[in-house]
Amino acid sequence: MKILVIQRKHMGDVLVSSTILHQLKKKYPDSEIDFLVDNKHQQILFGNPLVKNIILWNEENIRKMILMTWKIRRNKYDIILDSSSKVNSGIITFFSNAKKRIGFFKKYTQVFYNAPVKRKKETTSKNTTLSIEHRLQLLEPLDISFQEVFPKTYILDEELSSAKHILSKNGLSTNDNLIMISTFGSKEEKTYPIEYIAKILDYIVNFQKEAKLLCNYLPHQQALFSRVYDLVLPETRNAIVVDFDTRNLREFAAVTSLCKCLIGNEGGATNLSKSLGIPTFSIFAPHVSISDWGWTSQPDRDMFLHLSDFVPNSSNYEDFKPEFLEKHINTFLEKNICANNG
Repeated sequence: MKILVIQRKHMGDVLVSSTILHQLKKKYPDSEIDFLVDNKHQQILFGNPLVKNIILWNEENIRKMILMTWKIRRNKYDIILDSSSKVNSGIITFFSNAKKRIGFFKKYTQVFYNAPVKRKKETTSKNTTLSIEHRLQLLEPLDISFQEVFPKTYILDEELSSAKHILSKNGLSTNDNLIMISTFGSKEEKTYPIEYIAKILDYIVNFQKEAKLLCNYLPHQQALFSRVYDLVLPETRNAIVVDFDTRNLREFAAVTSLCKCLIGNEGGATNLSKSLGIPTFSIFAPHVSISDWGWTSQPDRDMFLHLSDFVPNSSNYEDFKPEFLEKHINTFLEKNICANNG
């Protein structure tokens, strides 16, 4: 049996869509499962033993889109699960000639599927989220019942060795209290105010004097990071590993897997760290719901905070004062670093 899962983009979406792979393999142990994803996000699937082939999404022009569609058709899939459920992915699914075409029910895409699924509004498990459970709902037409499953990222042995070398170049080792910082969100509206994140870094170092902070950010965010660096206290600057950098998502994932925890803006980095089993402290932007993205396989170790926890009815990120978070950060560090070091 041949199965195709479609989730084109966004790190978090690709991760949560990967939860259905385990259940598919359990139901169809002899199946071959392929994954259709864009080039930017394929790295998240590297090393996953449940994925037979990664097929790259290509819609650079109409011709390449048509060629990709015909490639999918020639592969003769028995089942396609379209987690994206957009018009373009729906067209590919429709013309695939797959016996079972599963996607989310929408007025403008339902025609593409012979097994459309209506998304529920409440979760079954307190540790999963709607983003995960909606993906697991795609399994319902295959008579696969709900089971609590979480995203998992696989790190290769050679990637771990490379990550340790990166640490060594910066005078670090896994014996250090390494804390990965999700310094910024993927966009401005998902980024905790610059002055506030600087305060968070100060709180971390004040509580955990021996912490080594690995601040993750994209090249175009260099100026923002410089502002944060200028705002923090001198002792915090000493704790920041200034020359730390990773070349790609796989290097970042491997280094993160060696850290004691990750703290910072909710997004791709926090979803990745959770999928690695690394204790994660996520600061949620006002417009992002914890019920959508606050999943955890380690509820006793992860922590999620939202503006609404402190200032009900506000959508202004400026109202999410850093002092609201200080005692929670201390509790998180006490549990995940101090207790382990003791």
